Amino acid sequence: MKTVIIKLGGAAITNKKGSCQLAEESALDALMLQIQHAYESLTASGYQVILIHGAGSFGHPQARQYNLKEGWNSGLSTPPLTAADAQVAVDGGDDDEKVPTSTRKHQKAGFAHTRKCLLQLHLQLLGRLQQRGLPVLSLSPFDHVETDNGDRSSTMCFESLAQRADQLLKLGFIPLLHGDAVLDRTLGCTILSGDVVMHKLVMLLPNVSRCVFVTDVEGIFDMDPKAAINQRDRRPKLFKHMLIDPIALNNTTTGVGGGEPLHKHGSTAKTLAARKQRRRQAHPTMVEGGNGVVDVTGGMGGKNKWARQIILDAATQLDRKDVEIVICKSGSPEATRAMALDPVLKDGAPLPEQRMTVFSLANA
Repeated sequence: MKTVIIKLGGAAITNKKGSCQLAEESALDALMLQIQHAYESLTASGYQVILIHGAGSFGHPQARQYNLKEGWNSGLSTPPLTAADAQVAVDGGDDDEKVPTSTRKHQKAGFAHTRKCLLQLHLQLLGRLQQRGLPVLSLSPFDHVETDNGDRSSTMCFESLAQRADQLLKLGFIPLLHGDAVLDRTLGCTILSGDVVMHKLVMLLPNVSRCVFVTDVEGIFDMDPKAAINQRDRRPKLFKHMLIDPIALNNTTTGVGGGEPLHKHGSTAKTLAARKQRRRQAHPTMVEGGNGVVDVTGGMGGKNKWARQIILDAATQLDRKDVEIVICKSGSPEATRAMALDPVLKDGAPLPEQRMTVFSLANA
């Protein structure tokens, strides 16, 4: 039975310029309706769906303020919580002498406050989806995952989470997961990105056919499309198709891109042109953190990284060559089609009229 994983980006569901602010009601309602239609279409075809949401303004500003990504074992100085921040107080516990007690206490209070904010957003989305009659059940990574050195954590750390998600799917529910603040064996704590959660679920669950990143832009551009609004000299270019080549990864400097393999040695004009094209696809220029937006998990750069990693790992470790990754804009017709598992490629190429970024395996 095919499974679609849909990640609702923080930029699509919250106002990332503020703190603990939802996106506009009209935008949220449109997105919830799209999810409802996608679920009805998928279940009619016997398919399953998993939802993951980002933190947006309900997690990133708080996590940065208290250095939660680095963990409380890092010893980084953090400010105490104020009454305006939260009404929580967390005991420092057994403090390591290498980290000042006050710093560790502040981080633990900040950790608790950040999780409270995350759960507020989580319950908001849970309620909106259940109001539409969708059988959505909460599944928080904090309860099932203890990472080991942040993003370097092995897939084994996520087995309990994947098993519970699989159980809920088999019972006919829609698991709703989210980026989270979690305990970490090395760092003490860390921030777990929903993008990482998606990657681990693909590796542990059978038959995930497509992962959809729903955000507030149409996909990956060669420049920040929001910052380019007032620029008249050039328009941002949308990367519609990102071909991922595992074979080229072992023989080239980038490992991303289709066509003739780019070898480590050689200087022909054709090789240099191929190298330039591959680098453009492998590392598209993206402006992060502009306009006062905070994202401790990497923003669009993180999506690009984990989308490519999913394609590569599915092909090389699972022998899965059919997995597709889509980045699309919330409320757009493309998002509706992507979530409903409608075709996004024809004869290996993106449909000319669609505005989204599709990642797929080269020569699949």
